[in-house]
Amino acid sequence: MRIGVAEVDYTPAPGLPLMGNFRDDYAARGVHDPLCARAFVFENSTGARVAMVSVDICMLGRENVAHIRGCASRASGIPAGRILVAATHTHSGPAPMNLGSLPKCDKADIHRFLDRIAEAVPLAVSNLSEADLVAGAAVEDRLPHNRRLLCKDGRTHMNWEGLDPDFVVKPLGGADFEMRVLGVERDGVERAAVVNYALHPAILAGDNWLYSADFPGYLAIAMRQLFGPDFVSAYFNGCCGNVNHVDYSDRTMGRGYTMTQRVGYMLAADACQALRSAQPVEGDELAVSSERVPLERLKIGEEEHRWCRNVIRELAGGHAPGQVDGLPDEYWAVTRLGMYEKQHEDDLSEVMVIRLGDAAVVGLPGEIFNEYGLEIKRTSPARHTLVVELANDAIGYIPTSEAFGQGGYEPTPGATFYTGDAGTRLAASALRQLDALFQR
Repeated sequence: MRIGVAEVDYTPAPGLPLMGNFRDDYAARGVHDPLCARAFVFENSTGARVAMVSVDICMLGRENVAHIRGCASRASGIPAGRILVAATHTHSGPAPMNLGSLPKCDKADIHRFLDRIAEAVPLAVSNLSEADLVAGAAVEDRLPHNRRLLCKDGRTHMNWEGLDPDFVVKPLGGADFEMRVLGVERDGVERAAVVNYALHPAILAGDNWLYSADFPGYLAIAMRQLFGPDFVSAYFNGCCGNVNHVDYSDRTMGRGYTMTQRVGYMLAADACQALRSAQPVEGDELAVSSERVPLERLKIGEEEHRWCRNVIRELAGGHAPGQVDGLPDEYWAVTRLGMYEKQHEDDLSEVMVIRLGDAAVVGLPGEIFNEYGLEIKRTSPARHTLVVELANDAIGYIPTSEAFGQGGYEPTPGATFYTGDAGTRLAASALRQLDALFQR
């Protein structure tokens, strides 16, 4: 194949609202480390091309992605439907879309940084040259923890609540410990890598006011220290909707920039191991598939609707006080009122699959529970399968059907927007497309 790789720094000026937290003051006060977009463009012997873009941002709605795709397509000639755009999910980037009562950036500011993100694709096209694509894997079981905990009160609590370990009965599920890496080699030298691992980049939360890529930023720094100053590594987050770095039994696994560095450097060591043992990707087949999957929306009952209106009425134009973790009634009320207005219309959300020789990349559109990523990888006909969440859209949490009966944060209406079969539908679409692309 010919492969082109590019990185652009899109960091906006301070002052834009940060996304992923609820607090009194959202405006970014400065820059801790740059926010980047990293593009990989693949071209086979027939001239077919496909692009993958990783963006240091919390999430990108379908309108944001359409804007990026459109700009990138016009500048590169790659059809918009052959460009995958994924958010890393850092909670320390600008807000390009509405989430309930949370603020978003002004339209002009949004278009300014989305345009800059899109520039990574034509830049990668300009760097196209012959290269070897390799695929490797590593296991990292020290970092991810299922954040949903069954406790002695019979309820599901979240691992960020600072619980007494004796109060916890067990985690309600596991995590995906596998890292998958696609490496780009020229003349036997590693030049770039796509890193796919399932871990929530929310180490920096509501107590941070600086732009930061969170641990994926330190991963990129460490990879350059390992492979050279021009090495480009793009983090494509795996299915981590119910997984983070917090070990409820170990209070040293905390927050802040020291922890982001620790996690980023550990993952860089794993990525290095994966590249050192990587095998060539066989074949130069390059194919793209996409489906719009119908998802049934959750219904908001009349009693809940009245509660939402009462909450808004009591605020009387004001706002609830900020908080570092969780979300207040204001957020739930505004979000559920919006859900109520369109609850009888099914949504259509994109699932995208890319074939690169005997490797495959699956793009899913929300914060997906890790069980679905594991199922897709286990069942995929590809020799190497990467599953990426928050790809081409941001549709909220996609829990397992079992999680709805367990309670907790993610299956709460307003954190998720669809019925309990949404994850099964998205995974089934991915596997159906994989079978078609690999003619199984």
